[in-house]
Amino acid sequence: MSKAISLFLMDDTADGRLKCKIHSRSGIIFRIPRKDLNVSKDRDELNRDGVYFLLGEEDGREKIYIGQASNRKNGKGILGRLNEHDRNAEKTFWTEAIVFTTTDNSFGPTEISWLENKFCNMALKAARYEVTNGNEPPPGNVSEEKESELEEQVEFAKLILSAIGYKIFEPKKNPPKPKAEPSEEIFYLSRFVKRLGRKINAQMKRTPTGYKVLAGSDVSPLDTDQLSTPMKKLRHSEKVANEKLIEDLEFNSPSTAASFVLGMSVDGNKQWKTKDGTELKNLR
Repeated sequence: MSKAISLFLMDDTADGRLKCKIHSRSGIIFRIPRKDLNVSKDRDELNRDGVYFLLGEEDGREKIYIGQASNRKNGKGILGRLNEHDRNAEKTFWTEAIVFTTTDNSFGPTEISWLENKFCNMALKAARYEVTNGNEPPPGNVSEEKESELEEQVEFAKLILSAIGYKIFEPKKNPPKPKAEPSEEIFYLSRFVKRLGRKINAQMKRTPTGYKVLAGSDVSPLDTDQLSTPMKKLRHSEKVANEKLIEDLEFNSPSTAASFVLGMSVDGNKQWKTKDGTELKNLR
């Protein structure tokens, strides 16, 4: 179902204060840079009950503190609590605050306790930010009907935060593992062919799709009856000149590659070896 999100640039700039809501929903979210706390004191919505997130970076790590605030006798609600954090010498990491409250001030102490606990556990599970809360906030006691309503508020907050670029509750996706590059190691085949009275020497590389015999490799001119007709034709095609392979040629198995070179059926996993003599079968 489509939703229209209202974004209001309170300072007429993209990096200033931001007000976000969805029509027909009571939830409302503010983004307030720390430097703009003083100019926000006249916002009535910020003196209500709600939950807030302090966001910033310290020692190369993204950090978050999740808290709640209720309207006090002096009329100072969330904004009053943020000003206290601003003066707290122990919380220097944060550079902006996200405030979650309602247009009708319908959050009470029980609701904000439940929301604080919920958001804290969600942030811990997502592990995108380092949660700096010293202790897990108590969830409070809410009825199942009220919990259902609050779950809707949580989904609203997640949607808005994601839409404005804050993935607080979304686990980081593991980057795809890089595809293994084919080994550039060269494998060697060297076998004495009695009927020729000399050695046949060839070189091969593994590729993502097969086994490539390299140009310049020897190709025995003699065929055995074990070879298929297509293989015999390939060995005596224009790809071979003066008993040498004149261009790289790929095969789907090391045995097929070795049979092409030697003109007989052989086990390529034993015939192809590394420079130090390790057989291919011991590397697979």
